[in-house]
Amino acid sequence: MSRLRDAAIRRGYRVGWRVARAIPDRAVQVIVSYASRRAARRNGSHVQTLRRNLSIATGEAASDELVQAALTSYLRTLYEVLALPGWSARKVMTNVEVIGELELRSAFAARGAVVALPHSGNWDLVGAWACLTGLPVSTVAEELGGGDFEAFAGFRRRLGMEVLSHRDPAAISTLVAAIRRGRVVCLLADRDLDGGGLPVLWRGQPITMPAGPAIVARRSGAALVPAVCQYTPRTMRVLLGQPIEHRPGRNGLVAMTQELADFFAARIAEQPQDWHLMQPFFPEVTP
Repeated sequence: MSRLRDAAIRRGYRVGWRVARAIPDRAVQVIVSYASRRAARRNGSHVQTLRRNLSIATGEAASDELVQAALTSYLRTLYEVLALPGWSARKVMTNVEVIGELELRSAFAARGAVVALPHSGNWDLVGAWACLTGLPVSTVAEELGGGDFEAFAGFRRRLGMEVLSHRDPAAISTLVAAIRRGRVVCLLADRDLDGGGLPVLWRGQPITMPAGPAIVARRSGAALVPAVCQYTPRTMRVLLGQPIEHRPGRNGLVAMTQELADFFAARIAEQPQDWHLMQPFFPEVTP
């Protein structure tokens, strides 16, 4: 059954990448609104996990309105990912605004840049924007089964990105080399996929986050820049933080990653509906 489901999902993505660009904007809004309401009413396990994540991220019980807004944001992102290969360069450019762009470009020109992001907003759109504006992106993607990784890696390569698997044992050294070849390394940095991350606090909650961004920055000498993507009514806005100071040793990696966590947590608490995290993130509290 799981193989049939996976095959159906892959077929759905392939069809979506062909047809999404032709769907009128008004129809997209209607579909997204209907689908988000239906998903919220069904309240499946992923929606329940999303509600818990949002509750902890904001410090209060997530309302039904916030959960539906988060599902609407997620589905908006899904549509954009499907339509993105058909967008013109001009449409990509006009749909992204970057707060702190000059500082990022200055750091990139001086020593290279590692940009660390959480699962917020449409980071693929931002990656396409970066590749179009002289900031070629190298990144890592979760290696899913059944050909999903190759499908999404191919999609991102068409946008100009270099994509590595998170299971690639040479990923760190390849990313360091990418910095030295004049590429920007962009890494999703909230979820600890392999369970070997660094202990940090997120609004007082103990979690683990991947060490990769801090390691690549230290080994390459590149600036480590936190970023969070958020929707405005018309654009994808990228909020860039100040470069994080490099620190030596394991304690230094923890301190650098804690600064990423602090930036992510603060920005996400301000606009939580764009944090599309439907997987367990915070530890379960046991009596």
